[in-house]
Amino acid sequence: MSNTISVVIPTYNSASVIQQCLESLSSQTHVPENVVVCDGGSTDATVEISKACGATVVHSTASRSAQRNTGALDAVGEYVVFIDSDMKLTSTVLEECVQSFTDCDGALVIPEVDIGQSYWARVRGFERTFYEGVWWLQAARCFRKEQFLSIGGFDVGLIGAEDWDLDERIRAYGKVREISSSIEHDEREASLNELMVKKTHYSKSFQVFEERHPQRAALCFSSWKRAWLIARRPDRLARHPTLAFGLSYIGVLEILVSKGWLTRWSSDSQERMLDTSLNPIVTDDP
Repeated sequence: MSNTISVVIPTYNSASVIQQCLESLSSQTHVPENVVVCDGGSTDATVEISKACGATVVHSTASRSAQRNTGALDAVGEYVVFIDSDMKLTSTVLEECVQSFTDCDGALVIPEVDIGQSYWARVRGFERTFYEGVWWLQAARCFRKEQFLSIGGFDVGLIGAEDWDLDERIRAYGKVREISSSIEHDEREASLNELMVKKTHYSKSFQVFEERHPQRAALCFSSWKRAWLIARRPDRLARHPTLAFGLSYIGVLEILVSKGWLTRWSSDSQERMLDTSLNPIVTDDP
């Protein structure tokens, strides 16, 4: 079995973040066989920066799933890792992926750490710390290319839940395990409005995912289960009261949005922005 690995990155007007993402790949202890940037029609310097950093640039419609699937076709490694342009890999991620992938594995989860400057970005990062090791809120990022292609890759008909959907389908090939090396996800200046628009956008696929994977959906979409994951760490909440308040506030809003009881952030113009915005503001968990 070879130890070659490729990385695929969907982009759209990602000039402000793509260079630090690509630099994190060039500094890996196991350098990728190739890096594929699949661009969705950027009008900024994304393509030029990517080429200057040595990435292979291909083009597709501005859809994160479609771009990932297109990019995977140009991956030359046995394994392929999918990341977003606002992410940076710690130095041992790819090495651990190729060294730890076994015949019993279907895919590997790479844990994420959220960073950012705005208050709401820090709230998101705080929230993620309560979900560490919770398998049903995670989604795999590293796959065998052959197996990824054989099951059709990401479902382009899903928005937001496509990561969980693939995570479920890839289990036909084996276990989905988490490695220890992590990814830094830069939330930057995320605002409450941006977070809620994205939640509204993603919630449109929840019903389809629930019909397809009812057991996983019962876990992922349970407000009570998420609340319990947070409430079981009262010491952490007490140490960060300001972030805890924001976490409670945004949690209530997300419940109202996902149930369709709050439609403030569902305008067509805001939705269209998300169709081409491939620098996720929220976690990969819808």
